[in-house]
Amino acid sequence: MSEVEKVKCETHGWQEESFVCQHIAGTLLSGVSVGFHWSAGSVAKHPDAWCSVCEEARVQAGGEWTSEVEEQLNIKLLCSACYEHAKSIWSNGRKVTQ
Repeated sequence: MSEVEKVKCETHGWQEESFVCQHIAGTLLSGVSVGFHWSAGSVAKHPDAWCSVCEEARVQAGGEWTSEVEEQLNIKLLCSACYEHAKSIWSNGRKVTQ
């Protein structure tokens, strides 16, 4: 198993690196859920993730990561703590309150 790379986050210090689409990264500022998708086959602790808009673009491209879809992703590097926070924005947005 390969060693996970680390990144120094201004908020969380040295953490494992992770990669998300620009839209998920934007949720850290907006707090608005945009969806959170990752490969079901991934065994990574923090698998690459993308939003629902990017997922729809991938599906429309026949399920492929074409150059056009990858351009829309505009992949961003996050520390693992920021990744978990972005994922929690999505997860909390899924909960139905009664």
